[in-house]
Amino acid sequence: MTHLQVVPVIILWAVVAVRLLGLRFGWKPGILPAVSMVALGATLNIDRIYLAVDPLLGGWNALNLVVHLLMGMGMTELSRLLLRATGQERRVKLLVGAGIILAVAQLVLLVISDTQGSAASFTDTFGSLPTIALYQGLFFAWFGVISGYTGVETLRRNRHGESCPFRIGFDILSAGCLVGVAAAGLKMFQIGMELRGTGDSYSGLLAVGYQILLALMAVGFAAGFILPSSGRIRDAFRTRAEREQDLEALKPIVTRLAQTPEGRRSMGADSVSPGTRSSKAQLYRWFIFIGDIRVLDPDLLSPQEARIIDEIGTRIEHNGSPVRRSADTGR
Repeated sequence: MTHLQVVPVIILWAVVAVRLLGLRFGWKPGILPAVSMVALGATLNIDRIYLAVDPLLGGWNALNLVVHLLMGMGMTELSRLLLRATGQERRVKLLVGAGIILAVAQLVLLVISDTQGSAASFTDTFGSLPTIALYQGLFFAWFGVISGYTGVETLRRNRHGESCPFRIGFDILSAGCLVGVAAAGLKMFQIGMELRGTGDSYSGLLAVGYQILLALMAVGFAAGFILPSSGRIRDAFRTRAEREQDLEALKPIVTRLAQTPEGRRSMGADSVSPGTRSSKAQLYRWFIFIGDIRVLDPDLLSPQEARIIDEIGTRIEHNGSPVRRSADTGR
């Protein structure tokens, strides 16, 4: 069982790692907080970790509520972001409101139930208690509803103008959400059997099936989130490599021009330092400095140097210069 629990956790943290890598290239946080909450909740739900942490909280399975809250908040935020990205966010506020009511109900039901004694197999141990059956049933019913709604609405999105990685990624995400519905349904079936006292014969098999479905859902989420990002990652690495090459090509030109009278009179002379590390800002500073020199005395540049600078300028224009964007915004 532990191995089946670890697989989706590793996959979810891999998605977190990819998004953290994206922050270095200027990505917005996006799904990072939501996936981090789900990954943390899944990590705390691993049997050995659960049994080590819950006694520190009093040993009455308060950690189960923490796991539910983390998973609930993470899934709600993921659903909101997915629906917003696909233009299908009509009922997001309703889902958020239902999630808040569910969290309060979960807290009340757990507090009034006798759940003393940390139990990794929470449903097997306490599922015969009506309040715990309701506690578990409400959570997994909501999990199934939000997964199903998100999956269906994502499938119904307007696909016009989507790139191939985006389209495939979001179709895989939809499939992952629908697998989540199956996982929730299987778990609710197990909860019902435990409440009736007939779960002993099949509890192990149902638990394994539930973990397999969760692992498949996590794989779908990972592939769905990473595929649209893969092109951005490749573009980021390509742009960084081009920038380093451009800085290397400009360095001797900047070094030479900085020693000329025109270079010392240039408006950007104070910000030019050929020895500083490679960065986007450095490239823009050097390019602006050379542009000032071309205005003061175009003959200081050889035809080959002028060609190199023009090629670099074309690449800056293609990648989007912040100088150009700020000028456009002010119009």
